[in-house]
Amino acid sequence: MSEPTSAQLKDEGNELFKKQDYVGAIVKYTEAIALDDKNASSSMQTAPLAATEIDPGYVKGWSRLAASRDALADWTNSAHAWQKALDALPKTQLSPAEQKQKDQYTAALKAANGRRHQRIVPLSVNEKAGKFPWQIATDMLPGLRRAGHAKISSSAWVIALAYEEFNNGVEMMKGMKKTPVPGNPDNFVFHGNTEGLTLLSNGFMRDDRVFHINQPNWIEMYNQQVYFEVTARKAWDSEGLETVKELAQKRLKENGWDDVRPALAVTVRKGGLREQPQAGVEYYRRALDLVEWGRTIWKDVPKSSRGAIFEHSFLIGVRSLYLKMFMNAYTNDPGLNSKFPLEHLKEEAEDLLKEADIALRTRDGEPVDPGFISSFIAYPAGLGHALLGFYHAQSARYASNPVERMLSYVKAAGEYTTASSKYAEDDELRAWYLNCTLDCMRNAGIPVDNFLMVAFGLRETVPKMKKIWAISELAMGGRDQNIQANLDKADEFMKRIADKTLTRQDPVPL
Repeated sequence: MSEPTSAQLKDEGNELFKKQDYVGAIVKYTEAIALDDKNASSSMQTAPLAATEIDPGYVKGWSRLAASRDALADWTNSAHAWQKALDALPKTQLSPAEQKQKDQYTAALKAANGRRHQRIVPLSVNEKAGKFPWQIATDMLPGLRRAGHAKISSSAWVIALAYEEFNNGVEMMKGMKKTPVPGNPDNFVFHGNTEGLTLLSNGFMRDDRVFHINQPNWIEMYNQQVYFEVTARKAWDSEGLETVKELAQKRLKENGWDDVRPALAVTVRKGGLREQPQAGVEYYRRALDLVEWGRTIWKDVPKSSRGAIFEHSFLIGVRSLYLKMFMNAYTNDPGLNSKFPLEHLKEEAEDLLKEADIALRTRDGEPVDPGFISSFIAYPAGLGHALLGFYHAQSARYASNPVERMLSYVKAAGEYTTASSKYAEDDELRAWYLNCTLDCMRNAGIPVDNFLMVAFGLRETVPKMKKIWAISELAMGGRDQNIQANLDKADEFMKRIADKTLTRQDPVPL
């Protein structure tokens, strides 16, 4: 039997790639390179190029190339490839399947163009300024463990355990190996651990304040980890949501949970860390829809089969991140005509509160670490109330009726007060939401006595907060100056009460 030619091996690799057998495709491409050094389409990164080189009008070839660029966050080349895929489609009289492709590729092109000018904005601090919260918290854990239940509510548990998972994920990214393809050293095959995204996303969901970049090639490592896991697990990267649902059910019937579970997990976990608000809203909305869908159709399937992404705690984690992204997107595009309407934020916040309440009432007694309840029940409840406070405060800004405006600020103050109570006494968010309460009280004309009571609680909280959270993104955004301004106001009011130029029953002066 004659040996296959490099062209035959390349064709076999293309067919395997179309079937999403990426490992098998890599083997064929590698064998092809060994036979013909001129074949330049034979690495994990360049496999989709093979199809486009053979036939520039091959629609799926361009779409696969675009998908591979998406996985690497190479948005410029992704947009180019998506446009080529659109150009390769018929201009008129499209079949239903072609129209579906056109809609999918158009959406992907829009997303790629939107991301081309976006960048990650991580916590960026000078390490000489002091220890990060997760470092301080990690040092505190031995003492907290010895103290037992007396210290179980400290935010140190939350941020330290978030860091533990996040850092383990980073270490897996750092362990990724690039092996040159034989005969073509400009291309590489990646070898690594397929649990990296699980650990990174688990840490991020526990507390997204843990996200930081501490080395110059962090983004490159992350992109490689995403691409490696998408390829190794045969995850869905650029397919539309309904297509993913359809293909997942088909693969489940053909290959079972051991094949589908990791593919779905990577599909859901592979983004979010590298997104800016508008793109983040799109990513988390898609992830949320997929998780809710899976929890519904596979509600009777055990966790061991369907995986952790369909657990209630994971749903709460994804919704929390979605809401934070949505609020940030609204902040970038505020107003009554925002693309990110306040009413939707309110509805989603109310859903989050319901889910947190269900999680609290239906806990099955499964052993969890001390930070788990805070990360997936108490803190999400705090976030839900804080976002309702944000909703009412923003509504007040656009209210034309003075009475309506005042009532909105009163409601906002109440929500922020409730939000603060959900966080540990040494968490910066407990202090911050008390400060938001004071801001709303000043705008609502609440009695001075009420303002002073909240200010007293805030003053007690600040020193506890600073033991862990002296350095944080919120602190660098003016947290302490804003808090001090309200505490100074409280001191001013006390002096005026002593001077009898103000009474405790008077409305708070602006």
